Amino acid sequence: MIETKGSACSIRQYTKSPNSLKKIPRALASSKKHWNITVHCTKGRRDGLHSSQVDVCKEHIDVMPIVKTAAYVAKQTCQYMFQDRRWNCSSIESVPKMTRDLSLGTREQAFVYAVSSSSLAHTVSRACALGHTLRCGCGLLPTEAPTEEFKWGGCSDDLRYGISFTKTFADAPFLKRNKKSSMNRHNNMVGVQVIDSSLGTACKCHGVSGSCALKTCWKALPDMEKIGHKLKHKYAYAVEVESRRVGRTKRLVPVDHDKIDIGNDELIYYTTSPDYCGPDPKTGSVGTAGRRCIKGDGGSGGCDSMCCGRGFITLNLLKKERCECKYYWCCYVKCKTCRRYVEIHKCR
Repeated sequence: MIETKGSACSIRQYTKSPNSLKKIPRALASSKKHWNITVHCTKGRRDGLHSSQVDVCKEHIDVMPIVKTAAYVAKQTCQYMFQDRRWNCSSIESVPKMTRDLSLGTREQAFVYAVSSSSLAHTVSRACALGHTLRCGCGLLPTEAPTEEFKWGGCSDDLRYGISFTKTFADAPFLKRNKKSSMNRHNNMVGVQVIDSSLGTACKCHGVSGSCALKTCWKALPDMEKIGHKLKHKYAYAVEVESRRVGRTKRLVPVDHDKIDIGNDELIYYTTSPDYCGPDPKTGSVGTAGRRCIKGDGGSGGCDSMCCGRGFITLNLLKKERCECKYYWCCYVKCKTCRRYVEIHKCR
């Protein structure tokens, strides 16, 4: 349960960072359109919209600014989650021209589609509760009586509409029965499932001097950073699959014959990822030359791992920052400017 002594609105804002794509519109994140008139939908293929999403766009034009926000949040979440990895989600910047790391069926592609669908469901559900569209509103409150000292109230995130719209919009390009479409639909579903299972309880305190003599609670989703961490865990344990005939039809099944079936909550991929050490147009790898690393760190962000054995260079940068700040009555703060050298390391 989440508790806050602030207003309900204070925890229900869009954020510009994870703490706050298929061409499911990752490109919308950088689109200059406001997406508030139907002509934007017609011309939307330049921004990554699939032809099958154009009609959905026209029918839900008032929701499209929210879709654009979701695309931005998905991009920020992905890059935040993988900032210390060789593959750092930088290829999202190239959409709508899909790089091969996001089109060959890799584990990274699985994560991008899952985080995109979860961001869309998350952002639309919250937008409903905030009144940003007339198509939906407050989500349903539980019908059972609360078991603690609180009452149900406020405006819950409308998860039902958020998930419904996401399935319609995100799955539209992948209705064909082929390996790529099946993989993307499945990973979209995983992203939605994570959102569905993450709905929690948020509360606001009422009472003298901010005491919690009485609490009003509603159903709310956590920030996308928490969703991102859940999906990153699923990325680490993603299941490799292959297309195999089962009965009269072909379907994706685990490569590992000891694994009977694919779970609805498991990410899947069918192409082994490269090591992403050097640039390779065939795999979509841009390499790690010039990337910052942490000297002596044994993790994925350490120079040994990040630089793939090529070594690194050390730079001393002069950094200016405020220091020795003092408050003067009334009413301003005066600071000195301090200079210090900061040591950074970059891969060769």
